[in-house]
Amino acid sequence: MFIRCSDIMNQQIKIFIESTRSKLMCIGQYLLKNSIDRGLIKASVLLPITFWENELVILFTKRTNSVNNHQNQISFPGGSIETKDLNPQAAALRETEEEIGVNKVDIEILGKLKARNTTTGFYIYPFVGFIHSLKDIKINKIEVDRIIYIPIKWLLIPENSYTETYYGQKKIGQTIVSFSEYDGEKVWGVTASFVKEFLDIVKK
Repeated sequence: MFIRCSDIMNQQIKIFIESTRSKLMCIGQYLLKNSIDRGLIKASVLLPITFWENELVILFTKRTNSVNNHQNQISFPGGSIETKDLNPQAAALRETEEEIGVNKVDIEILGKLKARNTTTGFYIYPFVGFIHSLKDIKINKIEVDRIIYIPIKWLLIPENSYTETYYGQKKIGQTIVSFSEYDGEKVWGVTASFVKEFLDIVKK
């Protein structure tokens, strides 16, 4: 039972959490995994929802220039699945604590989204979780440049998302999802596709 932030979690937030869990549970049985291409690295990410400055937000991280992959990009906490991880969900929780200091006891997993391949060599398992306490937030400055909180209501505005053509490492054009800039940052690519999938589920 998660009660640590009961002082700020009003009935509306509780309803959102239960509604989101129910919707993710309903679609979970219909999720079909994309086939894993040979040589892809298995990874997990957490799409973290929390309550920040009196509204529901999704927490994003901006990666530093020092990391091996996706330098300076907006992403979710996450990384490669290691042999010590019990399963992909455990990897997402471990990486979240390593990157932004939030312990798994403060994260309530609500469900998962569709796993998918990326053009950068990864197969990503995405999990949706609610962070009940931000008191231990502390970024790993080697991996994370900053944290960005984007209101869900802003992400839901149709005019704030669009598609564009991206030319990856193989110089082959592909259509990707992007969001308009918020707080000087742009969410795009696989991260944006996870956000779009999540929003399409919760707004039903």
